[in-house]
Amino acid sequence: MEEKHLKIFAGVFIFLFIVYFVTKPRHTGVNIDEFVQSIIIGVSKSDIKTVEVYKETASEQPVQMVFNHIDDRWVISTHFNAKAQKSSMDRLLDDLLEMTGNVRSSDPKHFETYKISDEQGLHLLLKDEANKTLANLIIGKKADDYNTGFIRFSGKEKVYSIDKNILSDLNIYGDIDTLSQFQQKNFVELQAVDQNKDDLEMVGLSARGKEIVIKKVEKEVEFIAADSSKATKIETEWVLVRGDREIALRQNEVDKFFQDVAKIRAQEVIDYIGNSFQDMNKNSMYGFRRPTHYIMFKKPDAPQQNVLFGKEYEKDKGYYFNVQYDGLVYKIAKSTYDNIFEWSDELPKKTKK
Repeated sequence: MEEKHLKIFAGVFIFLFIVYFVTKPRHTGVNIDEFVQSIIIGVSKSDIKTVEVYKETASEQPVQMVFNHIDDRWVISTHFNAKAQKSSMDRLLDDLLEMTGNVRSSDPKHFETYKISDEQGLHLLLKDEANKTLANLIIGKKADDYNTGFIRFSGKEKVYSIDKNILSDLNIYGDIDTLSQFQQKNFVELQAVDQNKDDLEMVGLSARGKEIVIKKVEKEVEFIAADSSKATKIETEWVLVRGDREIALRQNEVDKFFQDVAKIRAQEVIDYIGNSFQDMNKNSMYGFRRPTHYIMFKKPDAPQQNVLFGKEYEKDKGYYFNVQYDGLVYKIAKSTYDNIFEWSDELPKKTKK
């Protein structure tokens, strides 16, 4: 082949290659912000030991609510160290860790639209056991769709539209720009006394000097085995203690007794009593210094736990009571109080014939 023809073929090849390269389809860039994505990454529920929520205000003191995880339960540190409802805390943390969303805005000029600036938004911090911040969020205004919301990370400009209503989890249903206090009472666990009968070895109940004590004992019981032979086994039962005597009780009545005495639901928590001088005055104020009515719970190899009942908080409405092992002071309805202390007369009548 002549050199001239080779040059023509080479020129055509180069031309076609250039045409191919220019017209070759290209992949368009992927905008991650348009995709739904997890918001909080790398944090597990067990890592979280503190949840701090606050709203900046014109005054030096912000509107604040703090939860701390202590001894396998959540307490509201800003509300008498009251026990928090496990279900409410689980819902809040699950929603925070499971929420997903996409970027709605990346420009600070839109913070006003979502009420999500540092001054307008609601700050929510998750911290670990060492008080290290795991996530620092700012929650914006209510969304039009009830089950959604707006959120951004403190110090960042991206605003996310999320698939969870964190404001609802925090019991906030009004506009956040008018928020003046948190409804911390809505988080309180009102099951003030929740003792497990199987964990106890002794219970005492005292009403105006009349005291009854019951304890758990073991006894050997005969039964017919599968091979029709006689055998023995150890069973436990509760007995009434009177001096050196142990009086057998009807166990179904003992179960009823525990339903009233070991499971006490309060109306509200109103205070905390610690070891300060001021707290000693609280004992007098509520009528706990020389209580005429109290309950004692005793577990094996553990200190005695007391529940003290004090003054009426309102005539014929109810009484104050102090769960000493929690330090919390509650109000209890008169009907609940009466049901408990009726057993000081009734239980001794429930003996086996």
